[in-house]
Amino acid sequence: MSFSYPVNVTGVFSLVQYANSVSEGWFVSLILLGLFVILFISFKGYSTERAFGASSFITMLLTILAGSIGLVSSAFMIGSILIGAIGLVVLYISNHKTYG
Repeated sequence: MSFSYPVNVTGVFSLVQYANSVSEGWFVSLILLGLFVILFISFKGYSTERAFGASSFITMLLTILAGSIGLVSSAFMIGSILIGAIGLVVLYISNHKTYG
């Protein structure tokens, strides 16, 4: 396994691109997965359904943004969109269960 040397790293975006190329595309994906876990734990002051819905929606939006500039794979982006959609459905159901 040979690693490429960082050439002309001038900003945060080129540094993230380099880290993503060295880790074979896993750097940004794992950052987003960690962000999901941190958001889920920080939203645990609310119910579990609301914490899952909010954290999956925020992570879905950030994954779409990262996917549009080519930092995550399309499979990870589709998975995140599916989990975000499931989170929104769970959030919708929990709101109607709570308020009738």
